[in-house]
Amino acid sequence: MISASAYRVAEWLERRLPRVWTRRLAVLLARAAFAAHVPARRALERNLATLMPERARASAAGRHAFEQFAHAFVEFLALERMSQRVLTEAVEVCGLEHLQAARASRRGVILLSAHFGNWEWGAAALASRGLHLHLAARRHASRTVEAMYERRRGAFGLARLSGPRLWPDAARVLRERGWLALMGDRGTPGARCAVCVWAAALARRTGALLLPAVTVRTDEGRYALIVEPQISPEACAAGAFQEFLKRQLERHPGQWCAFESAAGALA
Repeated sequence: MISASAYRVAEWLERRLPRVWTRRLAVLLARAAFAAHVPARRALERNLATLMPERARASAAGRHAFEQFAHAFVEFLALERMSQRVLTEAVEVCGLEHLQAARASRRGVILLSAHFGNWEWGAAALASRGLHLHLAARRHASRTVEAMYERRRGAFGLARLSGPRLWPDAARVLRERGWLALMGDRGTPGARCAVCVWAAALARRTGALLLPAVTVRTDEGRYALIVEPQISPEACAAGAFQEFLKRQLERHPGQWCAFESAAGALA
């Protein structure tokens, strides 16, 4: 959705302008992109239509999702200079008991999340709370942009897994009782989401738990990490995560930034 040159310009501006200015500029650009009917808008509207059939509500949700992405993008750029304490205070955990139960199980855990609110802050906030979290995320085509992601994620101890060795690497992490964050809206939406079927198979193979979670915006610069009880691999493969996603979309209709067409790709 964003070119490598745009990333570089945005990073330069974020370092030099007051945060309120960068937020306003980002929102204005997001509104212009939405009005221009960029391909990301068409992909988002197709995705929204599957979980939110009401056309008027889906259109409003799409417009707000572009604005939410603008906020999340500016906040992501600022992540490199944030302390763990500040980030932990900015992201409240709702469903902490589910995280604690998963940690107490002494098993590997697959966190099934989505491009909701500010997913980068959500992952970093969990790492700030002592979770050794690995992200299943594709490498960016631009080395410069990939380095930007690595610096910000690495500042919080987040590690990335991707490529043709994703399955064996993810299985190793889970067998060592590590945590894996996986985007369950990649290749969605549909009852037989390819990523969810993949996650279910991985959980069965390794004995890992499956926890659905999203990070939603609650106020300016503040988020709630919503964690629900674990789901079984069978329920995950049958569409339980899509039901979770639909519930979150009903409660937070303008925060799902699903800007890619369903592809089912993990790496």
